[in-house]
Amino acid sequence: MVDAVHIDGNFFRGFVHGFVNWPVDIYYLGRDYLDTDNRAVHSYDKERMLRMVKTGMASRQNLEKVLHLFMDNFFEHVEFQKVRDLSTKGGGKFLGRMAFNQVAAANMGYIFSSRLIPQIVTGMTIGSLLSIGAAMSRSVYVSRDLQRRNPSAYNVLRRLGDLDLLYFMVAEKTRPFEDATALWFTDRNKFHQTCCYFFEKV
Repeated sequence: MVDAVHIDGNFFRGFVHGFVNWPVDIYYLGRDYLDTDNRAVHSYDKERMLRMVKTGMASRQNLEKVLHLFMDNFFEHVEFQKVRDLSTKGGGKFLGRMAFNQVAAANMGYIFSSRLIPQIVTGMTIGSLLSIGAAMSRSVYVSRDLQRRNPSAYNVLRRLGDLDLLYFMVAEKTRPFEDATALWFTDRNKFHQTCCYFFEKV
């Protein structure tokens, strides 16, 4: 999670590399070609994507919505006072600079999401990339994986306008937060410890 929000001079190159990864895209393209059993379903998903690009839904603003969903979900489960109490370093530099409470959590998703989206990413850039066949195949498979792992998030993104098809662009950044949120349901103590480590490092 810490690595996901740290930004350096090469951030844009790294961000773009996250969803313009030629070997990975070629893998999904080949998988798509061989996956004849699901060709009809994938064809429908690709039609959804083309409509999204055509109507301008493949935008930076909607990519931010995808990020906000996962970041907000994580921060909604963070008990900031407990994190500060458990942390041997007093909640870390980030928490130490601010008087946190549960109300503050409402803006945390936005704050961290904004650190994950470089200003240079534009709707035209995203739309152009989605028009590439290999990227389309990757988008479809990653969306299906999200539907299997996290049907609730998938359904929300789908209702927002097929934004599940944009998820593959940020999956590498959001997955650590998704996994941490899943801990809240299975092991609350481990979740709080994870939060302590995260806030000590950011």
